[in-house]
Amino acid sequence: MYHNFFSDYLVKLQESNQKWWKDLEQGKAAVNTPLNKAMQELSIEDTTKLLENAANQPAALLQIQMQWWEKQMQIWQNVALTANNQEIVSPDKDDKRFQDKSWQDEVIYNFIKQSYLLFGRTFLDTINAVEGLDDKAKERLTFFSRQAINAMSPSNFVGTNPELLKLTMEKNGENLVKGLQTLQEDLESSADILKVRMTNNNAFKLGEEIANTPGDVVFKNDLFELIQYRPMTETVNATPLLIVPPFINKYYILDLREKNSMVRWLVEQGHTVFMMSWRNPGVEQRNVEFGDYVTDGVVQAVNAIEEITGQQQINAAGYCIGGTVLACTIAYYAAKRMKARIKSASFFTTLLDFSQPGEVGAYINDSVVSAIELQNSTRGFMDGRSLSVTSACCVKTACTGTTTSITTSRVTAR
Repeated sequence: MYHNFFSDYLVKLQESNQKWWKDLEQGKAAVNTPLNKAMQELSIEDTTKLLENAANQPAALLQIQMQWWEKQMQIWQNVALTANNQEIVSPDKDDKRFQDKSWQDEVIYNFIKQSYLLFGRTFLDTINAVEGLDDKAKERLTFFSRQAINAMSPSNFVGTNPELLKLTMEKNGENLVKGLQTLQEDLESSADILKVRMTNNNAFKLGEEIANTPGDVVFKNDLFELIQYRPMTETVNATPLLIVPPFINKYYILDLREKNSMVRWLVEQGHTVFMMSWRNPGVEQRNVEFGDYVTDGVVQAVNAIEEITGQQQINAAGYCIGGTVLACTIAYYAAKRMKARIKSASFFTTLLDFSQPGEVGAYINDSVVSAIELQNSTRGFMDGRSLSVTSACCVKTACTGTTTSITTSRVTAR
């Protein structure tokens, strides 16, 4: 039984290795893209600065090292010598990697878990303790170090994950073979950065599991389509509502299943809801700029809604970068000294002050932005597969989850 598993696993591993090397040689892996080069050069520069400054502060580093050694000994004494279940280092409340009882009850896994957590926190503390680094460099080092530390988690390896080890024994290793197949499929569907799927790509269908609120396309141009959702109440509010979603997201992020669709809920409350569905850009849109999303996007949507409903003002809501372009549209109206076309604006997880963008700032600097511009000018667009990787890493910190609402009187053009 085990012989068959190892034979199948090794054969599949060999096939995958050959395929990966072939793709690498043919350039499909695209490891030498301008973006990757810029990121590597910046990482080397930041690491060099860290080491240079650390070498000049031996006392501070020695203190951190001694604290690590003391706690490491405490972990060993509590877990291995006294079999004490009291943890010296505990996972964060939202850390779901170590929920299985084996991480707590079995000595070896408890020791591995606490040692790993101690190492990760000590490593990040070391970066923060080094003086002389500018804030941006420290933010980048912390961000990418955290990604590396997470990748090294014992939960990611068969030999140090009790749940995975148990599953592998129960499945006779078939889960590992299937995992290799899935990884190979992810590689084949990736662009210049490995894109690991978060769910089954065939799990959701438009109009069924997502985007099932009835509506019609009532206006479109080269940049977007405008959807008007059908009323579900006998009477509706006089002022219509426009929702502006992000460019890089599908409009149905706010119209998921019936039970958690914001669009359906709004329609059920008597709102006349319009939604913009942005065009997925290709080479022919290579010259479209951010300002076009204001003038040819939101402004045109507002005009269309006013013509359809006969109302002179609308309410609006913007999500993520859609909220940013909505705010810019309001400022555009003010700068042109036009009437207040947008009566009120609500923003969901929207970044308006880009001076402190959060950890997404790791990607915002001259060298990386220039590399992205060069890469995009060559293609004419940014590959969504690459964009989804960086979005997944940063959206949780860039979009803080807060919701704000403002009136047009508080928005000024600059």
